[in-house]
Amino acid sequence: MVKPAGATPSPAPASKAPAARLPALPKSTARVGLFGGTFDPVHLGHLAVARTALRELELDRLFFIPAACAPLRDAPPVAPAADRVELLRVALAEENDPRLGVLDLEARTGTVQYTVDTLARLRATWPRARLIWLLGGDQFAQLDRWREPEHLARVAEFAVLDRPEQPPAVPPVSLARSLRWHRLTGPAHPASAAEIRRRRVAGENWELWLPPAVARAIEERKLYLTPADPAPSL
Repeated sequence: MVKPAGATPSPAPASKAPAARLPALPKSTARVGLFGGTFDPVHLGHLAVARTALRELELDRLFFIPAACAPLRDAPPVAPAADRVELLRVALAEENDPRLGVLDLEARTGTVQYTVDTLARLRATWPRARLIWLLGGDQFAQLDRWREPEHLARVAEFAVLDRPEQPPAVPPVSLARSLRWHRLTGPAHPASAAEIRRRRVAGENWELWLPPAVARAIEERKLYLTPADPAPSL
């Protein structure tokens, strides 16, 4: 069993958020991974992170949570939220692992949603589940910029995947004593959503880092054909 790298804080207060219509878990105390991001588009690197998290965190379920808009990004995602959700579903159908799923509770709003609110909805529906939010080392380092970071530390654990070109992730100083977190050690994948989009526009080999079914869906939906791509993303 994986041991948290941080301290164990007091239990989170009960959420007053209304319960979302979410899938049932295999058991009330399930270990649930939550993988947020724009997934613009989902690629083999995202799936590699999911497999690593399933294995190293011994998860019962892992849900991708595509964002309609990311609060800390200056530019909106390139593809519409509905298309990004569908690409995720296509990718997971090809992956064929019943532990993997997609939650569109953020994407369907069409507006910026905050992780603290998403976790409140999940906690209201799964009160005894162990919730573990997956994120990259760069995001982890600025977790204190997220909305209500102290509350996040009480409600969920975090699992951090370091980027190969950056030093090992460390938590923000203000949260270092309260966070429960794990470091994922799986091999890094070179895939980049921004590079996939650039290659698509340039007519280069853009399918290389995509599941074949996702590449076909992108073609069918005529996505990522314009050069406008002001901000890199995962």
